[in-house]
Amino acid sequence: MKNYDDLMARKNEIMKTAVGIDYDEFELEGIAFDYERMMRDTGYSIEELREIQEEFFVGDTPILELYNLTELARKYAKPGYGARIMIKDEATNPSGSFKARRASIAVHQAKKLGYKGITSATSGNYGAGVASLAAKAGLDCIVVQETFDSEHVGQPEIVEKARACEAYGAEVMQLTVGPELFFMFLDILEKTGFFNASLYTPFGIAGVETLGYEISMQMREKYGKDPEAVVITNAGGGNLTGTARGLIKAGATDTKIIAASVDLSGLHMASDHDFNRKSFTTGHTGFGIPFCTNPDRSDVPRSAARPLLRRHLRDL
Repeated sequence: MKNYDDLMARKNEIMKTAVGIDYDEFELEGIAFDYERMMRDTGYSIEELREIQEEFFVGDTPILELYNLTELARKYAKPGYGARIMIKDEATNPSGSFKARRASIAVHQAKKLGYKGITSATSGNYGAGVASLAAKAGLDCIVVQETFDSEHVGQPEIVEKARACEAYGAEVMQLTVGPELFFMFLDILEKTGFFNASLYTPFGIAGVETLGYEISMQMREKYGKDPEAVVITNAGGGNLTGTARGLIKAGATDTKIIAASVDLSGLHMASDHDFNRKSFTTGHTGFGIPFCTNPDRSDVPRSAARPLLRRHLRDL
């Protein structure tokens, strides 16, 4: 087993090799970072993204109106203000979540660059997405699962999600959040030479752009207009960033974006120091992406996927 300090000293080199991107190329003077140029130079057009996802049977998910909620909204709203409330059913994606969109582009990129395998750190849903699409692409897959807090207590739903990853043929390692996960993830990347399917590479973010783009196209087809507002879940920020970027690319620039962030207060792991650092700084699979120098904090100028870090940072 490698020495922890020795391995951490090489983390920048390991991460760059595992992603194929040198983030320093996009640095500007001072602390500024050219995120848009990075997305253009390393990413794909919206048409290319849709073609890639079609090959993986990802995307083109239905929009369903929640009629009872629409009726309730109109009951209590003043005349003319009751919203029609709809949901984009991302459960119809392979592996059952929107994260198949992110995984599809990461797997495509790994295959394109000639990697023999792919690995991701995950609480479960993204790992299942990567594992399922890696199997379709004929790539080996290792899932490093952030399962236990600093007292080695596992969150039950995270523990169970390993089964989904294994069902798609991935090797799963369940680890504690924090230094153990950081160390083991780097060690695996260095030993295997696999592609790092981080949620926060340009490929992961671009994969979600099709979600926002589809929302606009489907609403125009069905109702002749863009949605007034889109409510987007936000934790690490990738879903928020990617969906909003897709709406902009569709020309839905007047649509209001509403971020719905997570409240950890009801979880037993919410008081755990390492778990909180994971959730709102490194963004679990975001370890070292794109901020490779210190995995215990987020570098906002480099990461448009983390615009809503809030009070959760106060005790870090």
